[in-house]
Amino acid sequence: MRLSRPNGVSFWLSFLVAVSSTLASSSPCTYLDGIHTSMMRRIFNQGFHKELSTEIELMLTTVSLPERCFLLVEETIPKGMYVDPDQLRDISEFTGLRTYVAANVDVEKPEFEAEVFRLFVFRELEPQENLRVTRVDVPVHLRYHKPREPTDLERARHEQPMAIVKMQNPRLLLSCDEEHFATACPERMVSSYCDSSGSTKCEFLNIPYRANTNGVEVSVPVGNLDHTLHVVALTTLVVSGATVYLMVSLFRKSEHEQGQQS
Repeated sequence: MRLSRPNGVSFWLSFLVAVSSTLASSSPCTYLDGIHTSMMRRIFNQGFHKELSTEIELMLTTVSLPERCFLLVEETIPKGMYVDPDQLRDISEFTGLRTYVAANVDVEKPEFEAEVFRLFVFRELEPQENLRVTRVDVPVHLRYHKPREPTDLERARHEQPMAIVKMQNPRLLLSCDEEHFATACPERMVSSYCDSSGSTKCEFLNIPYRANTNGVEVSVPVGNLDHTLHVVALTTLVVSGATVYLMVSLFRKSEHEQGQQS
């Protein structure tokens, strides 16, 4: 049986349809071309207890958004840092900050025993003409790190050893009342928690943005292993002295009580 040769026009039509389908599936979300998002990250306070400030601005150019829009700020908390869920609950009562921590956080663990976890912050965007803005202030705390030997440069400068904790920029997820982003940008839709209860998940639009930094970095002082001998010797001396003092005091008190009884 002889197979018929495919018609040339039909072949090229099929080819063009296949190419068009491929380009359509890989095309970027043109809807986001009209939303320019910027973020400023700063961290305040000295020591182990700090405050992370994040200011977010959506500028609308060729698109419009409903009056009520919500932003989910999805943070990844590194091992060297933590947030206190109890503190966040207290802050929620006074400021209305809605958060959800998707982990059991042990605030006592040092860095080398801790795990990375996620913090979800739910914010309603405030309309300002063609802008949608919000600000998030979250208290963060640094964990204790393993002591280490100083580097040659730290020794030369007589500096204390330090560890660097870097917190990556968050993922920004957008949701608006009566706005169906899935129709315009199906490839940018992601699933995450709907609210601070963490009980259900919803669809959000994952929006790109520009930031003033690639990540927030803070330095943490760590113990100096060069001082181990001095610390052990001093600790032993203090503990031994205190033990001798207590024993002498107890002995004198016992002698005094026996003298009164006799």
